[in-house]
Amino acid sequence: MIDRKPFGPVLRLFVILWILGLPRCVFPAEVEINCSPAKISAFQGEKVIMTVEVINNSPTSYRNDGNLSFSYHLYDAKEKLVSYDNRRFKIPKILRRKKTTTFQVPLFFDHKTGGDYVVEFDIVKEGEFWGSSKKWKTSKSTLRLKPLVSTEFKKKYLPRMCSTGHELLDNGQYLLRLTLKNSEVLKDNKIFGFSAGSDYPAVWVRDTATFISYAKKYYPMETLAGSLELFFHHQGDTGEIVDWVNAAGETGKNTVETDQESSLVLAAREIARDNPKWLGKVIKGKKIVERLDMALEWVWENRRDRKWDLITSGFTADWGDVENTYPDERALKLSDRSTPVFSIYTQAMYIRAINGFLEILKSMYPLKDTKRVRKWEGRLEVLKSKTKKHLYLSDRGYFIIHLVPSSDRYFKMEREMLAVGGNAEAMMAGLMDKAQIKRFLGVLEKRRKEYNLRTVSFTLLPPYPEGFFPHHLLARPWNYQNGGEWDWIGGRVVKALFMNGFKKEAEAYLLEIVKKNLSNFCIFEWEDRGGVGRGAYFYSGAAGVIGDAIEKGYCR
Repeated sequence: MIDRKPFGPVLRLFVILWILGLPRCVFPAEVEINCSPAKISAFQGEKVIMTVEVINNSPTSYRNDGNLSFSYHLYDAKEKLVSYDNRRFKIPKILRRKKTTTFQVPLFFDHKTGGDYVVEFDIVKEGEFWGSSKKWKTSKSTLRLKPLVSTEFKKKYLPRMCSTGHELLDNGQYLLRLTLKNSEVLKDNKIFGFSAGSDYPAVWVRDTATFISYAKKYYPMETLAGSLELFFHHQGDTGEIVDWVNAAGETGKNTVETDQESSLVLAAREIARDNPKWLGKVIKGKKIVERLDMALEWVWENRRDRKWDLITSGFTADWGDVENTYPDERALKLSDRSTPVFSIYTQAMYIRAINGFLEILKSMYPLKDTKRVRKWEGRLEVLKSKTKKHLYLSDRGYFIIHLVPSSDRYFKMEREMLAVGGNAEAMMAGLMDKAQIKRFLGVLEKRRKEYNLRTVSFTLLPPYPEGFFPHHLLARPWNYQNGGEWDWIGGRVVKALFMNGFKKEAEAYLLEIVKKNLSNFCIFEWEDRGGVGRGAYFYSGAAGVIGDAIEKGYCR
């Protein structure tokens, strides 16, 4: 028999220590969070990199399945609750059971009022629990939140703001500049390039083309040129261009689109306008001007239908890069399921790129190259003529989203769909005269009223029907590229209207977009019809094209 008497004093001591709080040390919380830095100073919306350590003492692993997020509760300096439910940020790793996991989270604080706060960092599983409600150990930091629209921010980051005469547009430029700053990708403490937004750590050529003109106001030319040169270093031997490059040197391409090469040329033109000598720089044995010609030539030889003399791409939603083939990432690649189409977006982008290259050859590149000029002038005229002949719907007043050469099964449906992005590109490509643009605006306004849409950023009017795209992001109308609200597109409409002399209409549309973004304190990648922000935060491509529209409308 065990003698239990000696345990009496020990038991009494344990009870006393329990009352004093020892079990918090003896029995740690199921999950513990530790964050640094402990003191944070940032502008409203400015990206802050938090280092997070999660000690998972539980028998359960928590996976990043889309429902698990890192977030925070906000208190004033006296720790009185200000806002319990705040932005969510992705947890990049699995929180494995009985393990300590360390990761970094780029986050921001968008509270409307600057000042001193206390931030309590927490983990949330949507619709189920906050970690703190399960007595998980949270972590606190102090926060000095500085106002974004301020003399300090302007002096530090916005020295060349365009004065528009509209307080809303002037304030909006603080948010545009912040978006570019938040998108900086660093390598060895230098700017490697600019991401498309918070969910895209790589540098994308199509986004670079939309913000590089605006970014020239704030970044050294060598920084922007270096970002673009990444794509020349990874250019294929026949001229093909990848979609993206990351800091580790990895690349990838969504082959269902045919705008990467066009985007490269348009971005290069912006660099060359300020530094024509850059065109003669040699990269991997070839001058940049030669690599631009190679890129356009690759499209002409590999994506041109010889019968129609039009450029092909996969069957995507207007300017998008997801086909109507597979329900997963296979929809990003051309395959035996692909339906080749002639989209107005693809034709217009390629036409704009040829125009840009001809500008380079005629007025920027120091050497005469009349043979190359004649080649591209001839091709340009053919492509413009064929695009107008086959894709413009004179009875509708706009360009059709696609022409499918192999079948007319989609024609009846697609002729009723207004492709806002493709037609915006067509305006910038000079494919519409003023009378046609005015008619297009009439159709656009009629459909906006019909669907009760708050901005011109909605991409398809109407979208494709339920289930037309197998991919979950596009399966429902008004979702993602299937009719979602993208300022990356709305900004192009505004820019195109300013370029063609429709200042009144452009200004009205621009004010709607900027007002919405300031209210959100963010430029989302896209928003659904209910106004809920989706995808990446601080979408740089949208910021660039909106900023460029402001420049073209008020400061050039």
